[in-house]
Amino acid sequence: MATANRSNLSRRTLFAVMGLVVLCGFLFLWRLGGYSLFNVTEARQAEVARQIWVRHDWVTPVYNGKFYFDKPILLHWLIALGFPVLGVGEWAVRLPSAISAIALVLVTWLFTTRFATQRTALLAATMVAANPFTFALGRTGQHDMLLGFFMTAALYSWYWAYSTGQSSGYLLFFGLLAFAVLAKGPLALILSGLIIGIFLVWVNRWQKQLSSVPWGWGILVFSGITLPWHILAFQANGWYFINSFFVFSNATRFVSVNQNQSGPWYYYLICLAVGFFPWLALIPGAMSWRSLRLWLRLDYWRQRDSNQQIGLFMTIWLMAVLVFMSAAATKLLWYVYPGIPALAYLCAQAWEQQISQPRRSLKFSLGFIGLVYALLAVGFALIPHLVDQPVLQSAGVTRVLWLWFLLYSAATVAIAISLIRVQPVWAWLISVGAFSLFALTVVDPLLPMLDGQVLGGRLIPIARALQQETCKECDRDLPAALGVTWPSLNFYSQIDRIERFKKPCEVQTQFKRVQRLLLVTTDEEMQLANLDLSGYQPAYVSDIFKLFIIPPDNNLAQQQCRFNQSKSFLKPESDATLIQSFD
Repeated sequence: MATANRSNLSRRTLFAVMGLVVLCGFLFLWRLGGYSLFNVTEARQAEVARQIWVRHDWVTPVYNGKFYFDKPILLHWLIALGFPVLGVGEWAVRLPSAISAIALVLVTWLFTTRFATQRTALLAATMVAANPFTFALGRTGQHDMLLGFFMTAALYSWYWAYSTGQSSGYLLFFGLLAFAVLAKGPLALILSGLIIGIFLVWVNRWQKQLSSVPWGWGILVFSGITLPWHILAFQANGWYFINSFFVFSNATRFVSVNQNQSGPWYYYLICLAVGFFPWLALIPGAMSWRSLRLWLRLDYWRQRDSNQQIGLFMTIWLMAVLVFMSAAATKLLWYVYPGIPALAYLCAQAWEQQISQPRRSLKFSLGFIGLVYALLAVGFALIPHLVDQPVLQSAGVTRVLWLWFLLYSAATVAIAISLIRVQPVWAWLISVGAFSLFALTVVDPLLPMLDGQVLGGRLIPIARALQQETCKECDRDLPAALGVTWPSLNFYSQIDRIERFKKPCEVQTQFKRVQRLLLVTTDEEMQLANLDLSGYQPAYVSDIFKLFIIPPDNNLAQQQCRFNQSKSFLKPESDATLIQSFD
């Protein structure tokens, strides 16, 4: 009998892992290179990685001819290592994030099986995978998915070591935390320290923990991974590296608003409510007032064994990330992502509770999910009639919207049936399926269609033309752009430096030189700059973008400059301008 039970358990485990792998393959790998890089963040990271590969400088990141210390180096290394194998393209840029997303889902399942039931582990893993946050970050070449995986795996390792006394778990924690720091800087160290510190004080075991951790070996592992790049970067760039990386990109971003990315104190509450629906819907019903009072009592947790304190650990994890990020002046959607794995565990426990012992509130929760799905269906049907945008009224996009209408209409009916029959497992399967189908239609056909109409794909033909026309081995050509600041222009043209003009005087001063000017711009930017190129036909046109090839013997320098020459004359950008970004 025991052998049969173990066989059934092994079979269920195998099916669970295979199901997660298939789900992740569709969500994060299918058509990964089917659309161009997103501007600004993803394209900038891709270009920084391309510069590492081209310049063979694995210490100092460069963007458009200037030092770029906005983020640590790990993502750029991983992307650059992929170029020789996958080519200089979208697959190589996005694959590190996709692998990190898949690894995060699998490590969540593996960790949760240690402290909860197999079903809870499967619930938690699918919730980590099937939500807009992970879907977007797992298919985008930026640092946040790497941070999410390494920091989560580090905290999982710490709690495993704490609950079992295995010193190897602590060493694994230090190693994974080091990679999290290399992924996105000291934020991982600060958040992990807050989470673990508050938890140990809450359960009154901080003194025992101090004596249990192999600090010497742990610090050696952490330093051996993090210090080499930081030391080499400081040796190569001096205090510029310290000021740019530690002061401006980390400390300043916390205390002051960067790039007008601010928000109210409840900003991330809205982000979680929208971005983690419907998994949040069952938590209120799963928590009774009695269980909530127990949850907040110190003696309740202090009397429990270390392997039974995981609920408190996950709650502190989520709240620490939420409060810390809400206190920061700069706010972006994905800054709260390090708290998503903890939220997924808490949601999985709530769903497990309702599956095992359904409460009266379950029908209300399922009804709320069905209502939201119904509103989504109606919204998708009305968008073409309410929003006066040509791209939303095109035949291809309209078909996608009607497909979403049918999808969420069917999901509404299915949720209603699960409500009548009180089947939360059905609601879980319906929600995973609905999100997966929605995500797949976003990947194809929606994003490829939008790419050529409103996204970065419109600029690729101009970038290729600029690459073809520019003589890189001589000084006679000056590739430049007026008002077109997208980093994808550098990446797809494979031109290391493109002069970015922001004022008309900056353009007109170039006309006095002997170089041929290859200018990428738009009609709107020329009008704003009061620049008259009516005597020249654009050599290439793609959507709103135009490439003008202006010979040295032109009379455009005689155009009146309406701005102060001393302020608008072309000069290197300031350090602050260089290292600002939207990530």
